[in-house]
Amino acid sequence: MANVNAISILICIFVSFGGFLYGYDTGLISGIQEMSAFINDFGPGGGQPLKSSVRSVIVSILSIGTFFGALTAGYLADRVGRRYAIMVSCCVFSVGVALQTASHSLGLLLPGRVVAGFGVGLLSDLIPLYQAEAAPKHLRGTLVSTYQLAITIGILAAFGVNQGCQNISGRTSYRVPIALQFVFAAVLFFGMIVLPESPRYLLKEGRPEQARSALSRLRGRPPQDTVIVDEMVELEEALAFEASLGVNEATYADCFRGNSNRRTQIGIWIQCFQQLTGVNAIFYFGPTFFRQAGISQAYLTSTITGVVNVVSTFPALYLVERIGRRQLLLMGSAIMFIGQIVVASIGTAYPAKLDNTTGAVISANGPAGVALIVFTCIFIYGFASSWGPGAWVVTTEVFPIRIRSKGVSLSTASNWFWNFILAFCTPYVVDHDKGNLGPKISFIWAFFVFVGGVFVYFFVPETKGLALEDVDELFDSGIPARHSAGYIVKGRHSHSELPQNALGYADKNNTNMHQSEATVR
Repeated sequence: MANVNAISILICIFVSFGGFLYGYDTGLISGIQEMSAFINDFGPGGGQPLKSSVRSVIVSILSIGTFFGALTAGYLADRVGRRYAIMVSCCVFSVGVALQTASHSLGLLLPGRVVAGFGVGLLSDLIPLYQAEAAPKHLRGTLVSTYQLAITIGILAAFGVNQGCQNISGRTSYRVPIALQFVFAAVLFFGMIVLPESPRYLLKEGRPEQARSALSRLRGRPPQDTVIVDEMVELEEALAFEASLGVNEATYADCFRGNSNRRTQIGIWIQCFQQLTGVNAIFYFGPTFFRQAGISQAYLTSTITGVVNVVSTFPALYLVERIGRRQLLLMGSAIMFIGQIVVASIGTAYPAKLDNTTGAVISANGPAGVALIVFTCIFIYGFASSWGPGAWVVTTEVFPIRIRSKGVSLSTASNWFWNFILAFCTPYVVDHDKGNLGPKISFIWAFFVFVGGVFVYFFVPETKGLALEDVDELFDSGIPARHSAGYIVKGRHSHSELPQNALGYADKNNTNMHQSEATVR
C-alpha cells in the first residue's frame, strides 16, 4: 500500500501545480498595481493612483475568461480526455500571458487577461477533476486539497516576486513577474505528456485495457495485482449500471434533473460561499485594504498574510480525512466569522485618517493596526485550513461519473462568477473616494460566512472514506446531511453494525436504491 500511496501522491501533487498558476495571478495583480511604472502606463498620469474603475476592470476581467473557461472544461474533458484538456489549457493560458507581457496599455492588457483567464478557468475545473479520479479513495480528500495548497503557494510566490521587482526601473518591473508565468505553464504542459489519463474516463470511452494500464501506473502495481483488479471491477460495475439505465451522454441540463439537481446545487452554492468569505478581497486588493486600515507597511503585511495562507493549508491536508468534510467546513466557518467580525469592529472603532487625494495614511492607531493584522491572519487561517481546500473536495466528490465533468464545470463556473462580482465591486465599496467602507466591509463578509456555515450544516453530506461510486448510494439513501457521517455503504455491514442514526436509512436504501432513474453510478 505504501507504493500505491507514493505514486498516487506524487502524481496528484504534480498536477496540483495548475493551482499555482491561479494563485500566482491572484497575488501578481495585487502587487503590480502598486508599481510606479504600471501606474504611469495604466493610470491617469501625474503620479496619481489608479482609479477605482481601472483597478476594478483590470482585476475582475480575468474572471470573465475563467467563467467561460470553467463552463467549457466539462465539454473539453469529455471530448479529448482529462490529460489532453489540461495540456490545451496550458497553451491557452500562455497566449494570454504573451499578450499581457507585451502590453503597456489597457487595449492589450485586458484581452490578455481574458485569454489567460480562460486558461485558468479550464485548469480550475480539470485539475481537481483529474485528482479526484486518479486518487485512492482513502487519500482523495487530502490529494484534492493539494490544489488549494498550490494556490496559496502561488499567491505567496507572486508576493515575493513583486517585492523583488517593485524597485526595478521602467516596465521591466511588472513585465518580469507577468512573463514568469510562461515557465510555470511549460512545467505543467510537459509534465502532463508523461502522466497517465484518468482510468474512469478511459473506461467510459470503452478502452478497458488502456484504463487498466493507466490505473496500474497510478497505483504503482502490475495490472494483474488484486488491488488493480478489484478497483477495475468496481469501476466497470458502476459504468455497467449506468448503461443499464439506457442513458446517453449527459448534458448540462441533466445536472439539474432528478437527484442530480441536489448535487449540482451543493456544488454551485458551496463554491459561491467560498468566494463570499471575502478572502480574495484581501489577496486582490491587500495593499490597498491594509493602507486604508492605517497600516503604512501594507506591502509587507500582504506578504505576511500570504505566508499564513500557505502554512494554514497544511492542517487541512490532515483534517479533511481525519474529521471529515462537514466538520472541517463548520469549524472553518466559526473561525472565519470571529476573525471578520473583529476586523470590522476594529476598523469601525479606530478608523485611519487618509489623504483625500492619494489615499496615503496620515494618522492611525498603532495597536489597533496590529490587532487588525492579527485577526486578519486568524481569518485567513480559518479559510485556508477549511473552506479553501474543502470546497474543492466536496465539489469533486458529489457528482456521479455520468455528469461529473459537467457538474464540476458548473460548480467551478459559480466560483468564478462570484469571484468576478467580488473583484469588480470591492474597489467601489471600499475605496476612500467611493463607498469608503474600508475594513468595515468585513461585516458583510461575516454575514456570508455565517450563511455558508448554515448551508453546510443542513445540505452538505459527509463523503469521507466513500468511493466516488458509493457517493451515489449515499444520495439515494435519503439520509439528512447532518446525519450522513453515520452512513454505511449497502452490503458491507449487517444492520447490527450500523450506527443508530443510520439504521432507518439503510432499510430505505435497500428498497429504493435502484429505483431512481435520475442517479447514475
